[in-house]
Amino acid sequence: MATVYKTPGVFIEEISKFPPSVAQVETAIPAFIGYTEKAEDLAPDDLIKKPRRIGSLVEFSYYYGNGPALKVSEVAIDESNNFKSAKITSDYYMYDSLRLFFANGGGDCFIVSIGKYPAAVTAGDFTAGIDTLLKEDDPTILLFPDAVTLGTSDLAAVQTHALNHCGDESRLDRVTVFDLKEDDPKGATFRSNIGTSFLSYGIAYTPWLKTNLPKKVTFPDIKDVIKKNGASVTLKGLTGDPAIQTQIDELEKAYADKTKIISGTDTLASPSANLRDKYNSVVATYNAGKTTGNLQAVLTYVLSIIWKTDDYLKTGNAAELTNTALKNSVTANISTFSTEAKKIIGLDKDLKAKFGAGYTTQAKAADFTDGIWGAGFVAGTAASGLLTAATDEENLELALNALNNIFDTLSRAYLSLIVNAAASNARDADTALSLAFPLYKNILKGVSTYSASIPPSGAIAGIYAMVDRTRGVWKAPANVSLANVIEPTVTFTKSELDALNVDVNAGKSINAIRTFFGKGTLVYGARTLAGNDNEWRYVPVRRLFIMVEESVKKATEQFVFEPNDANTWVKVQAMIENFLHIIWRQGALQGAKPEHAFYVAVGLGKTMNPIDILEGRMIIEIGMAAVRPAEFIIIRFSHKMAES
Repeated sequence: MATVYKTPGVFIEEISKFPPSVAQVETAIPAFIGYTEKAEDLAPDDLIKKPRRIGSLVEFSYYYGNGPALKVSEVAIDESNNFKSAKITSDYYMYDSLRLFFANGGGDCFIVSIGKYPAAVTAGDFTAGIDTLLKEDDPTILLFPDAVTLGTSDLAAVQTHALNHCGDESRLDRVTVFDLKEDDPKGATFRSNIGTSFLSYGIAYTPWLKTNLPKKVTFPDIKDVIKKNGASVTLKGLTGDPAIQTQIDELEKAYADKTKIISGTDTLASPSANLRDKYNSVVATYNAGKTTGNLQAVLTYVLSIIWKTDDYLKTGNAAELTNTALKNSVTANISTFSTEAKKIIGLDKDLKAKFGAGYTTQAKAADFTDGIWGAGFVAGTAASGLLTAATDEENLELALNALNNIFDTLSRAYLSLIVNAAASNARDADTALSLAFPLYKNILKGVSTYSASIPPSGAIAGIYAMVDRTRGVWKAPANVSLANVIEPTVTFTKSELDALNVDVNAGKSINAIRTFFGKGTLVYGARTLAGNDNEWRYVPVRRLFIMVEESVKKATEQFVFEPNDANTWVKVQAMIENFLHIIWRQGALQGAKPEHAFYVAVGLGKTMNPIDILEGRMIIEIGMAAVRPAEFIIIRFSHKMAES
């Protein structure tokens, strides 16, 4: 409709000449669902069961921490005390799976933390984590490597829930990569429990992988599990050098002290995540009811940090630090800590007159028998009646402001001079022993580089991303080598491989990971769980259709509420045909000509009848001749008769 101009002048009109187009959606954005060390962005635990997109392992560590503590059940050494082997297990595999994902070409991905370790692995956590992705549009692959530690029935419940999620008619834009349990490499139990619904959206790989991912190993991981000729031995018993034995004793004390301080700090912060959060919660209680009793609770919490420090230094106390270097370090630096603590005395002197006779103090000389705090230190406790006098809000606010400053200084000093000092001291003692005691260094190196078995899904997701980026989603993610993998944990026979690839009972194909001489470890299968389905048998076909469906869906949203007439139909048809023509030229579709590779139909008498138009439906039909992988290459030979 032409614009009607009523005022003389010059007017500019921009006329749109370019047709609409379809933009290809991303195809390899996996969502890792599992347990993490932490899940924190702006506040503690604010990322629990909340999907977040990341782009690197560094970014993962920032929000979610590092991997779980190493579980070493045995370290075997030979007659000459050389490292032989180790038994390493884990309850949580997501961190290492993510490392394999990035090592094998992965890029952006989503993380759904369903809890912090150590935590009991439950099926409900995984199903809840999967459900958080209902509102996320970007993920195209689901995987949950931690779920393999569930019982058989619980694992099956999670896997079927994932299939139902992918096959939900409101989604249809993602697939799930399944891990089998380590003791079920042939998939017999998996096939019996996975069901028959939405199988084309599920892809399974076997067996587990032996990886050479480096591991962080420290003294507590190996000190109690060393065996020589099957008999347990201590690290101290492997040397006759008194100086080395003393170092081992001090190292053990250093890690014990670190554990004490971590435990004590957690107790101070409980039920909050850290000291600051606990202090804020106590202050929030005071702000909700500005009474002397609530302010007393704030002061008592500040004082509890001082009392806890006193526990670490008081001779004979259960919480006393025992590593000589750490105790000397804390004692030497405690003057800074005690100076800040004594500001509480200043609070007493400044405000005593305003609070009246009811404002009392209580000497704590019995708690400072080591004399490290200096003479004359006094402080209030909940039992002392401190701040019990009736007073006005102005004085209470003055006291709170002083306490805020004191807490800031005290907490920084505590974390720096005690918590961080304990961790640093343990690391230094560990390093010193490894330099002085080559046997210990060799054991650490052997365990840190020893192969550990993990589920394959993380590596597979990385292969998907790499193949999609370099070749296209229509290329089968198979016959591709895996990085950071030594070998599969199981080698299959020819008949076992046949049974994995073709399931005559229900078509639940399982893709094998195999080792080839001179090639390394390769992904050697490209079938979905619908292995007997001629339409959706192959992974690249399923994922190609998902990509096209999602791309076209997003592109045609601009035509919602447009007139349902021939003008709109022509635009839509041309837009989709152009997109399909482009991916045909890239090799995604079969056919010597475009009309052999695809068709797009829309219009009255083609895909719609008059009732459809009256009821507001515009129906588009798209057909594609997707390329299928050459799964079986058959080379035929015959004898040729001599002709000359």
